[in-house]
Amino acid sequence: MKAGGTEKAIQVAAAAEDSYRPRGFLITSDKESCRECWGCVRYCPARAIRVVHGRSEVIEERCVKCGACVVECGNAAHGVRDDTPAVTALLASGRPVVAVLASEFIAAMHPMSSQEVERSLESIGFFGVESTCLGEEMVALEYERNHSRPCASLTLRSTCPVVVDWVSRFHPSLASTLSPIIPPYVAQARLVKQLYPAGTAVVYVSPCYARKDEAYDPQFEGAVDVAIDFGELEKIVRQALPRPPYASSAGVRRPALIKEISLTDGFPRRSISTRNGTDTSLVKVRGLRALDELLTAVARGETAPAVIDALNCEGCIDGPAVRPGMSVFAKRNVIAAESRMQVAARVSTRELLGHLPPVELLRSFTARPVLRLAPKPEQVDEMLREGEFATRADVLDCGACGYPTCEEHAIAIIRGDSSWDMCFPLQRRRMKATAEQLERNATTDALTGLSNRRAFDLRLAEECARVERYGGQVSLLMIDIDGFKSVNDTAGHQAGDEVLRLVGALFKTGVRETDLASRYGGDEFAIILTGTGKTAAYAVAEKMRLAVADVRLDEGGLDALRITASFGLASLGPSAKGSIELIEAADKALYQAKREGRNQVRIALG
Repeated sequence: MKAGGTEKAIQVAAAAEDSYRPRGFLITSDKESCRECWGCVRYCPARAIRVVHGRSEVIEERCVKCGACVVECGNAAHGVRDDTPAVTALLASGRPVVAVLASEFIAAMHPMSSQEVERSLESIGFFGVESTCLGEEMVALEYERNHSRPCASLTLRSTCPVVVDWVSRFHPSLASTLSPIIPPYVAQARLVKQLYPAGTAVVYVSPCYARKDEAYDPQFEGAVDVAIDFGELEKIVRQALPRPPYASSAGVRRPALIKEISLTDGFPRRSISTRNGTDTSLVKVRGLRALDELLTAVARGETAPAVIDALNCEGCIDGPAVRPGMSVFAKRNVIAAESRMQVAARVSTRELLGHLPPVELLRSFTARPVLRLAPKPEQVDEMLREGEFATRADVLDCGACGYPTCEEHAIAIIRGDSSWDMCFPLQRRRMKATAEQLERNATTDALTGLSNRRAFDLRLAEECARVERYGGQVSLLMIDIDGFKSVNDTAGHQAGDEVLRLVGALFKTGVRETDLASRYGGDEFAIILTGTGKTAAYAVAEKMRLAVADVRLDEGGLDALRITASFGLASLGPSAKGSIELIEAADKALYQAKREGRNQVRIALG
């Protein structure tokens, strides 16, 4: 390992150590980029995304920083805090800076080889480059000792900060079962600071986002100065433009380490090799939802494993910052291919650990439960009714909103963490009702509830075409309220509107379902009588005329106001062919009725 750096620069940088610490919450939200797809809400296992004014935002006290919202959002409405400026500042400080790369770096930095990664980082100013391999072996050895001790209670083994956060927040009674052992990268960072020159800074490069915050836990005593993810490392390398040709430069290749003790992220091989396939004392669980189900079963006494190995991802190689566009199978192939290319000389880590200085490997955990006041049952019932569920028995529990039950969603809405906008079945019903209403509005007169002129024109054209093609009869009544202008002038427009509503109601109820009553415009009405000749149509018109004459207003002292209407009748025939001629014929008959004294029915000639 390397030595160097000026003492003065080291002292100055060490005094300003806190200046490298990032500020702000890890998961960021850009509300302007939100497109209201709500994928983040549905996929967040901690229910840590709320919808406010049509935009999603993170509920910090519930967030376990798993990054599901970042991965699922296709519009970058959720992102991760950029900590690259802190790395740039460290590299410019004059201190020796060592990059500690998670052992998944081979897949994360693909297609660069491990030698290319190391030389490119040294080219842009890193003093040294290490992987977490030794840290994983040291931690696995400690777990190996821990698991060998007889213990009647549950041991929850996890170096995953997301899992630790989940247990501490949502299963606080089980926080004491977490194995009190540090993550491998902290062990590696502490080892680096013992073996490298005094004042060496460590930049840890993580496969996940949560470790970017976990690295600054006070228990780790500043082992890591700055933590970034592999995406940020790629950004730094790309911007710094390392001096070529780093891939072909001569150098001594260090012997590869043989990982003899650890498996995934520091889990001891021996804990698995000493158990057979039917042994239920060791349970491996991946993913927060599966973990939550298991821990709930443990709390209920439904299962009692001795050891639980829990990770949020399918190993750290599946972390959100490790080539997210590449499948976990492809990433494993990349690492396997790189391993086959290693030099023959290899060093046993079990032997090597005996020659390394001791490193503190223990830590503690504290329960940090998420406390929420439960709403009263009547509040939940009222909220469910707002979601158009009459009773709790009517709920769907489809889970489309991101909550497993409608009751839990209603509680989230009461707390301000969601809204009924998230309920897909409800919004579909409302959208369907709105579409139907818009369709009705397009063909219905808003004042009278009758069909409007557009619907009338379409229907009359259809009926005339049908009669001309197949035979039959159709008649048309054109109607005008007598002296309607005087009603508006003497009684006011509200009284006039009431007259139109009352007359419209008479026409609507006075025709058959196969007929069509419409408001033609202003105080004019039209009625299409299907399958009806002049004689029958005249009888209908007379009945309507008498009914209109009986209309009285109930308000404003206008009960004595007499209302009458004039009717013009025409039937499709030789003198009226087609809808346009039929309207003209009925109109002429209407004008005749008005000229001859109003309040009467006149039939068009022909």
